[in-house]
Amino acid sequence: MKILGKNTMWICFLLLLAFCFLFYSEKTTEYAYIGLKTWFDRMIISLFPFMVLINLLIRSGLAEAFVKPFSFFLKPVFRNSDAAIFVILFGFLAGFPLGAKCAVDLYKQGKLSETNAEYLLCFCNNIGPAYMLGFYMQTIHPQMSTGLAIVCFYVLPLLYGILLRYTLFYKKLDREYASALHTYNGSDIHKKNVLYFLPDAVSGALVQIATLGGYMILFNAARIVPYVFLSKCPTLFIAAQSILEISGGLLCIKQALLPGFFREAAFAFVFVFNGLCCHFQTFSLMHGLPFSKQKYMLHKIILCSITVFTLYCFEKSYNIKWFF
Repeated sequence: MKILGKNTMWICFLLLLAFCFLFYSEKTTEYAYIGLKTWFDRMIISLFPFMVLINLLIRSGLAEAFVKPFSFFLKPVFRNSDAAIFVILFGFLAGFPLGAKCAVDLYKQGKLSETNAEYLLCFCNNIGPAYMLGFYMQTIHPQMSTGLAIVCFYVLPLLYGILLRYTLFYKKLDREYASALHTYNGSDIHKKNVLYFLPDAVSGALVQIATLGGYMILFNAARIVPYVFLSKCPTLFIAAQSILEISGGLLCIKQALLPGFFREAAFAFVFVFNGLCCHFQTFSLMHGLPFSKQKYMLHKIILCSITVFTLYCFEKSYNIKWFF
């Protein structure tokens, strides 16, 4: 009965979506184009090279060797394996969805334990700096200080990861770290020439970037539903638009809200939350694996709250009025 009930709800929702797509096709196209343009202008050029590089390093077995220079100063802080440092490094440099992909791929190779991969998913799967410096700082919020943006969107998640390492995950990861359970016990894949893996790395990256674009177009198109049913309720309309997809949500907030702390908080919350579009892509990577989607979402919401609270403290400390 529960399965039947869920299927009925999904059928109703999909019928509703089809109705909106059909009878509001012009507005749907406008929304879908936002996803297509953002993907084409920003995501392909910033993420595709990283996708190829990450695929190449993981498939060739060179991921841990690659991060050895960075492990020198990151390992004592996180007290974790080279594989985990690889996830942290590329999770923050390349951003979503590569943070989750690195953790999942290395877990599948046996280089990360279930606990370690789940720990890394808590804070390493954020929107990347290329998106922040490009789309966010140029199109959405050019008045925001780059330093403040870096603190809110990257320093805070990094500190949150360190906090989790020495609180919630302290005992489990300490036991792993002490007993050196991070070594890959697979095959002698690393003995093959690196270029042997290049075709698979490129083709895999093409599939990944195309999938990312498909999700962005679809979830932006789905913004037609709140447009049709919630336009007369501005608060719910903005919330629904923002929850669906980050780029469209940020544009909606910019157009609908006047400058002030409330708009700043909304910008920060949406940027850190990432939108359901990002989460569904992450869930697809986690499919069939023993990782909790509920815990992943909980840590996202905690990070959102910490970011908004930090902005509030910054406003109080420096008496910022947020009118630009």
